[in-house]
Amino acid sequence: MAELHNKTPSNTLVVRKIDNNVYKRFKQKAIEENKTIGEALNQAMDYWITREEKQRGKSIGKLLSLNGFIHTNGMVKWSEELDESLYGGSS
Repeated sequence: MAELHNKTPSNTLVVRKIDNNVYKRFKQKAIEENKTIGEALNQAMDYWITREEKQRGKSIGKLLSLNGFIHTNGMVKWSEELDESLYGGSS
């Protein structure tokens, strides 16, 4: 769990349950890229959030592209489409 403390300087974040090996690798990568831990963490969090949002959008896109999904193109004529499907034409 991450929490901001009122008694610490602004923009200070305390994070619990960080895997020590992952943190060491993360810190080393930040150093290699000439970034502070804060800059690297901001970049990582933004990347993760953006990726998750795109994945949700792709899921909806996949659903809409399924065969058999009715596309109305802005015009909905459910009763005519139902009649055609059930009776082979509108009466």
